[in-house]
Amino acid sequence: MFEQWRGRQAGGMAILLLGLLVITAYRAWVVATGGLNLYVDEAQYWYWAQTLDWGYYSKPPMIAAIIAATTSVCGDSEFCVRAGSLLFYPLSTLTLFLLARRLFDARVALLAALLFITLPSVSLSSSLISTDVALFFFWTLALYAFVRALDSDAWGDWLLLGVALGLGMLSKYTMGVFFVSALVYVLVARRFGVLLNPRAWAAVLVSALVFAPNLWWNWRHHFPTFQHTADIAAGAAGSLLHWDELGEFVGGQFGMFGILLLPLLGWAMLRGRMRHKALLLSFTLPFLLIIALQALFGRANANWAAPAYVAATLLVAAWLQEHGKLFATALAANILLGLLAYHPAPLDYLLHTDLHKRLKGWDMIGRQYLAIQQQYPDAILLADGRDVLSELVYYARPQGLRGVSWNPHQQLRHHYDLVTTLADKTGKDFLLVTQGGPPADIPGYFASLQAVGSLQANIHPSWRLQYNVYLLRTFKGLALP
Repeated sequence: MFEQWRGRQAGGMAILLLGLLVITAYRAWVVATGGLNLYVDEAQYWYWAQTLDWGYYSKPPMIAAIIAATTSVCGDSEFCVRAGSLLFYPLSTLTLFLLARRLFDARVALLAALLFITLPSVSLSSSLISTDVALFFFWTLALYAFVRALDSDAWGDWLLLGVALGLGMLSKYTMGVFFVSALVYVLVARRFGVLLNPRAWAAVLVSALVFAPNLWWNWRHHFPTFQHTADIAAGAAGSLLHWDELGEFVGGQFGMFGILLLPLLGWAMLRGRMRHKALLLSFTLPFLLIIALQALFGRANANWAAPAYVAATLLVAAWLQEHGKLFATALAANILLGLLAYHPAPLDYLLHTDLHKRLKGWDMIGRQYLAIQQQYPDAILLADGRDVLSELVYYARPQGLRGVSWNPHQQLRHHYDLVTTLADKTGKDFLLVTQGGPPADIPGYFASLQAVGSLQANIHPSWRLQYNVYLLRTFKGLALP
């Protein structure tokens, strides 16, 4: 009997490892050959990785550390910048497999792992680099450690939980919802002893110690990351309730979890009977409800609730183990959506657009800028927008790395306002890259202004990149004459 059980365990793991190898190899090929430029945020994260710190304007430091690690191994190509996604998602899937096997059995574990690695959100995110990459892993690891700690009460499991929580907070602040979910489960399951367990509080202390350097960095810089997080969550002014934002968020969850899996999740929540349902609901519903309320009262992107789908995948997999045809259909739907994310030509044709348009053209813009830069080698890149500055620091490197934000009033709008300055550049020449004409206040700060070229990339009849370049001679300083 034991040998049969061990054989099933090993067989499930072997199938999963083979599946992960095939899927990851395919995704690596897509990223390597797709020819897609870095998105604005990805380029900015790469810029952060050039100067590692405990925090940045809009995010904690984990994303920069991951990019610094991957690019130190294979260089600064788009593939290497994004390589962290190709590494972390298989690790998250393996951790989910171990968690599911502990809660259920090898069969449910394999079903859950296959569903997770093919989730539309995971498929799309695997071809990019974002803060969700590390967040998914540390959330899954923390849930695994939490389950182990509740069973064993071993110091090692509680300390692993604390480390995972702290590293998750260094990845994305929404990791804090884990504490809410854990408390909900403790209360619902009436496991009140956890609240009095010194080892559980030791885990909380460890997580705080791991996260502390980012708090220290924010304190030194007047808490820009927390302020930015609050600002984007607040959304646009207007009515108190933003039903349109809520509708977009709810609709976006079909793209996150799957057009079939999301309805099945609702069914499993309401009608499904399985072990550990209270645990899995505790780590699914609070996250979804919190972000849904955020969307209703402000603004929320579809991916903000992504970690909820770790426990949700387990919940659906446990229910689907007795519904093989439904599992096969849901898995096929996930794979189809993933393929369309990588090869969107059929959708492009139907929608008369280019779904990858925002990931194209910046390499051309960078080459055109460098051609102009060669004519004025001492001029410094200047831009009045985060997008163009982010892209040019990467695609016009190394000159782009000298780029400065046009910020004469010393505001704090984005990362480049935080780390670049005009204060020490009196007498310098600049190449201003901007859409349209230069800002109205620029001429008074310089001895002369001259248009010297334009940057253009035609991506699609409905989408093009176009910027003008101006030579600004002899910066007079921040104080207007």
